[in-house]
Amino acid sequence: MRRVIAFGLVLAMGLSVPAGALAAARPAARQENGTVKGDVKNAQGEKLAQNKVRIRNTTNGQIAADLTTDAQGTFTGSVPAGSYVIEIVDANGTVIGLSPAVTVAAGSTAAISVTASSVAAVAAGGAAAGGLSVFGLGTAASIAVIGGIATAGIITIKSVKKDASPSGQ
Repeated sequence: MRRVIAFGLVLAMGLSVPAGALAAARPAARQENGTVKGDVKNAQGEKLAQNKVRIRNTTNGQIAADLTTDAQGTFTGSVPAGSYVIEIVDANGTVIGLSPAVTVAAGSTAAISVTASSVAAVAAGGAAAGGLSVFGLGTAASIAVIGGIATAGIITIKSVKKDASPSGQ
């Protein structure tokens, strides 16, 4: 008889627990997106307010986000985890600045500062004369990509991991 009563109590307690409480005990789903934030400047170092910024996936060339800078020349965008370049685009749609590749991890924020250059002036002249195209991007974007690759070769981002070894070495 005690077994029947004990079984009945356990069953009653089990049925009284809301299904949401059991679901809450499961670990949260893995976050797939990360954030890219940064600022945009011209070649003289002045912030570019209300300027178009594109975040382009370096793996497939697709535009992951199309943004506009605020009054302080800053932008923030949410993108899936991956590798991206940030393009500064002028009013005519010409890419006038390009960042080195930025890796965005899920649930984290990557910060970058992008500077427009005089590449756009060179690109405009090249487009009139037939131009140059890398991956079908057009003259301006192709020159910006080449400039970005050159910049990436010069700029190094260093990550430092502190070792917690007892010896301190």
